[in-house]
Amino acid sequence: MQKPTTTAATEAEAGRLLGDQPPVAEEEWKPPQVSKLGAWLRFLRIKFARLVLLPNFTFDQAYDLREAVRKDGRLTRGYILMCALSAGIAALGLLQSSTAVVIGAMLISPLMSPIAALGFGFASIDGHRIKDAARVVAIGAGIGIMTGVLITWLSPIRNATPEILARTQPTLLDLAVALFSGIAGGYATVIGKGGTAIGVAIATALMPPLAVLGYGIGVLQIRFALGALLLFLTNLAAITFAFALVARLAGVARPLFKVEWTPRYIAAFALVFLLLATPLSMTLLKLSREAAIRTAATSAIRQACGKDATIAQIDVSTPLFEEPSVDALVIAPGYTTNAASDAEARLKSALGREVRINLQQVMAADWQSRTRAMVDAAMERTAAGIAADVPPIDRVRQSIGLPTRSLWSDRAQRLVYVEPVPAPGWTLADYRAIETASRMDDDVKWTVRIVPPPQAQLTVALGDPALAPEGAVTPQLAVWALRRWGMSRVTIEGRRTEAQAGLLGALANIGVEASFLASTSQAEDDSTSDEDGDEETPPPVARLRIYPPSPSQEAAAAAARREAEAAAAQASEAAER
Repeated sequence: MQKPTTTAATEAEAGRLLGDQPPVAEEEWKPPQVSKLGAWLRFLRIKFARLVLLPNFTFDQAYDLREAVRKDGRLTRGYILMCALSAGIAALGLLQSSTAVVIGAMLISPLMSPIAALGFGFASIDGHRIKDAARVVAIGAGIGIMTGVLITWLSPIRNATPEILARTQPTLLDLAVALFSGIAGGYATVIGKGGTAIGVAIATALMPPLAVLGYGIGVLQIRFALGALLLFLTNLAAITFAFALVARLAGVARPLFKVEWTPRYIAAFALVFLLLATPLSMTLLKLSREAAIRTAATSAIRQACGKDATIAQIDVSTPLFEEPSVDALVIAPGYTTNAASDAEARLKSALGREVRINLQQVMAADWQSRTRAMVDAAMERTAAGIAADVPPIDRVRQSIGLPTRSLWSDRAQRLVYVEPVPAPGWTLADYRAIETASRMDDDVKWTVRIVPPPQAQLTVALGDPALAPEGAVTPQLAVWALRRWGMSRVTIEGRRTEAQAGLLGALANIGVEASFLASTSQAEDDSTSDEDGDEETPPPVARLRIYPPSPSQEAAAAAARREAEAAAAQASEAAER
């Protein structure tokens, strides 16, 4: 960029050389006195900037770039509209757990421009520009939060998907993504290339947490909202300070000798700095505490499970207002009894505090089996979409209090299915009662499903349950059992009656098809009730046959029908003769 040669241009140039103040006459401007230390620092800055491929700006070029960043970061109607659209798409992507939709929402997010202005303001220690840029960022964040709340209220699906849960608390990876995104964004702003692609990375670190914050407010989950808020502020602080670092290294920040030390600007600088530095410090302390717990937990689990055990996965969670927990997957040649409680005791002795351990043990004898188990665990973990997502198997067993025949989990729906052994004297109502009593705490976020032992027939009371025969169940309990058994078709003995309308509607709602089969006992009951009209009519019931006819029974029935048809045909021929 060439310097102007006219007197007016020289005056304007002098104003730029002084920083961002109105221009003064050329004869009034004198270069500041620079100490030897300042000269060496400037020399080292230029050398380091060249080493990391940052251009060296002159005073007038730096001024032009600062002005361009300031103008791009202004509040406009287009900025408001794009924030709302981006947050809406991000919220929909989070609700349907679609990573592609969440990333696609970032293509239209305008958050990079005001954040760049905020970072340049910190680099220049310019309280005025920090205040203006922080206001634009706050308005965009507020729009994102309100859009997330509105989308959550309007959506028929409000389940906490893995995409949402992954953004309820900051992790070291999240902080690293934000830091590298900020450095890349500052570099793209300085060289003037690749702004759109870098803006996507920056928006990925900021807009989804805002949408999750709106979701937490919409469903009244304060823990989700506070965790997402901490993640947003942490990422915002990391990106802003990365912008400021790049701007200072490239020499585009305002010279320090022109910093305005007025009380109002100093107060604005201090306030915004505290708002960004406080959550960043909290996150760094949290990550440091998690690292210490992880190291101690690894040692405790290895001691509890034996030297031949391999820890395939270990995740530490330190919620804001709850006790920390450790989820670990161990692969060992054999099963170790009470390994979780033993590891918890060792961990408490090492840390001096209670830490809950959810330990999942996988038995593998040889190295080939161990490798396959580790690969399967990694694939299952990726499909679930969340790292710290180990089902609480031991806690489920303890809460049920019955021997279990099998136990499996659905990580996508966060369900644990338990099939207990048939207990003497237990009814369907008893199994449903232990399912209700086995609900996990809110921090576990897993739901227990009891699969009761199957029965060949269910007697369903269609009237007052108190007058029903012994062993009869309510329609609600019958529907619950059929859902747990995964039935799609049942047979009802007898003919269709008006009393069965409610039961048939409940079966249709869960996708169970009902067919009717007239039985001998039903016909006898009907004839008896016709002859003894004076006797009291028993309460109506429906007898459901759960098992369909076996293939051998169907074959025998088909053979009997063929024999009957053949006998009828022979009798008809004999009669015609």
